Amino acid sequence: MPELEAIVVLSGVPDRGDALSSVGDPRLVTVRLRAAQGMSRLLNVGVARARAPYVAFLWPDEVIKPDRLGATADALDRHGEAGFAFTDFDYVDGNGAVLRASATAPALHTLTRVPLENGWSLVPQPQLARALQAENFVALSSVVLRRQLLTEIGPFDERLTYCADLDLWFRLAHRYDVLYGDQVGHSCRRRCANALNPEDVRSARDRITLLRREKERWRDRAAQRLLDQSIAQSYAEMGYEESRRRHRLRSIAMFASAFATFPQARWLRGMLGLML
Repeated sequence: MPELEAIVVLSGVPDRGDALSSVGDPRLVTVRLRAAQGMSRLLNVGVARARAPYVAFLWPDEVIKPDRLGATADALDRHGEAGFAFTDFDYVDGNGAVLRASATAPALHTLTRVPLENGWSLVPQPQLARALQAENFVALSSVVLRRQLLTEIGPFDERLTYCADLDLWFRLAHRYDVLYGDQVGHSCRRRCANALNPEDVRSARDRITLLRREKERWRDRAAQRLLDQSIAQSYAEMGYEESRRRHRLRSIAMFASAFATFPQARWLRGMLGLML
């Protein structure tokens, strides 16, 4: 795929201009923002500078496979009904050894997909929209989408510090089919921590915001209940984190919000355990 442009957006990091300029390839474009910006802003700046009909994304700690972009663009060329495409990915350690060969979420395998050529399948729009209610199975670095769609439905929401990718998938899923490739398109070197961290409260708060938006798009009661369940889970995550920080009253309030949103005994036990 020789007709390629690579746009690197830097924000709030040490100047690495020398390292980038040593690449010596005119297809490399570097954009440096003076002040630190959120990831949604960086993504939107990169898309705004792009000239190609397709755009793809890649986090700094992930490695793209050599043939993935060309194969995905070819698939989108052949199937104009699909708004975007994504692939499977794996987890690797610092030396590149595979830790997990397939990271695709189980929810994807429950979908009814239309088989296509070369390992691709088509996920119809209604299927995609419903499946995303339960789980975000679309990794940002696995996506190639038609750039014009970000003009039609809007860019990444810069008000969201976290989960802006899921917000975009929700909006796309209400209008377009998607292609899925079962081949591994990139490797993730991100260290996945199991424990909660200080950012979890902010992440859960943004997730609640976009889940509420998604709930407003549905009139189906079953869909609304599933989204309420996800909202309650996010409140509970905030409750656990506030409890870990010894913010007792805040934790009680979060568990109470979880129970009010989607009543479950575990939220009630969490709230009463802090009160007694």
